[in-house]
Amino acid sequence: MITLERRANVTHWTSLRSIGIALIITMLVSVLVLFIMSDQPAQAIWQMLTFPWQGRRMEVQLGLVLQQTAYLATIAIGLSVGFRANVWNIGAEGQFALGSIGAYTGYLLLGSPETLWALPAILAAGMIGGCLWALIPAALRVTCNTNELLTSLMLVYIGGHLLTYLCIGPWKGDPKAGQAETYPLPDSLRPATLISGTELHAGLFILLVAFIILAAILLFTLLGYRLRVAQHTPRAERFAGFSPNNTVWMSFAISGAMAGLAGAVYMTAETGKLIQAENYLENFGFAAIVIAFLGRLNPIGILLAAFMISYVNVGASYIQAALRVDDSVADLIEVAALFSFLGTATLDQYQLKFTRTLRKSRGPEVLS
Repeated sequence: MITLERRANVTHWTSLRSIGIALIITMLVSVLVLFIMSDQPAQAIWQMLTFPWQGRRMEVQLGLVLQQTAYLATIAIGLSVGFRANVWNIGAEGQFALGSIGAYTGYLLLGSPETLWALPAILAAGMIGGCLWALIPAALRVTCNTNELLTSLMLVYIGGHLLTYLCIGPWKGDPKAGQAETYPLPDSLRPATLISGTELHAGLFILLVAFIILAAILLFTLLGYRLRVAQHTPRAERFAGFSPNNTVWMSFAISGAMAGLAGAVYMTAETGKLIQAENYLENFGFAAIVIAFLGRLNPIGILLAAFMISYVNVGASYIQAALRVDDSVADLIEVAALFSFLGTATLDQYQLKFTRTLRKSRGPEVLS
């Protein structure tokens, strides 16, 4: 019989060792996947690792990586707030969509302004949209004891359909466009591009500031301590005077606001308009769930995991165009990384015990 027994002493060196093992496993699986999927596996591996220095300008390629990193890290650190407290919001993709809708709503309510002064209010409207959408599963959890995993996930699809409805219905833009979309924002209202010809824009600094503020709150404030108490000893949360229901409200509100902010920045800086869901949503919300756990719910780990996944995603897109390798290789690597890191994190905290029962009248004998 195999059982898990919590380790008495877990050090930082133990954690670093398990992270190293997980990275090695991920690399081995990645190499194996590329050998299976590519006719030129060695070249595919080399180009995925070095793609910023090939083809297009390096700043263009790195701009794509940093762009994805900013969105993924912002959403993931918001989700980590709930995950730390055992509150499972997996509907960030829908909250991202509602953040974009909220931002465009703010733009219309302000009378379609054309000056940059309106941008903070538009982004705030996006945060409110994502937050309100996230509070729906929170309310169902608190009042009806409904499983938030299911409700937050179902709201993703409702949010996507709502986005498409607005683009083909009341907010429909140019009828000659090849897809359902709204009229675009004026260029004077959109965050400025930092380097011409790249994806780097001022909106990424807004996401970085939001990430740093929330990271500081989680690491250095009473709120962060409260979430750690709820994560490791849920019963102690009540004895410490913390309300579990308030933790649910707070977790969903923060994670929804962060996803909404990411959606608002994406709409104002990337597309400049709303587009039907299938051509607009990039699965940032779902990928952020993986990144939160890859980073072990730690802000620094989340930032590193977001960069790693973004690098793999952009690299996979590059080798798809250069070598005709299916870019689903990025999804396989992402899954391999998740299982590797979760597996080593479990063995970080627990050790395997092998026991053998000799007779019914006797207890189990520990072999090792």
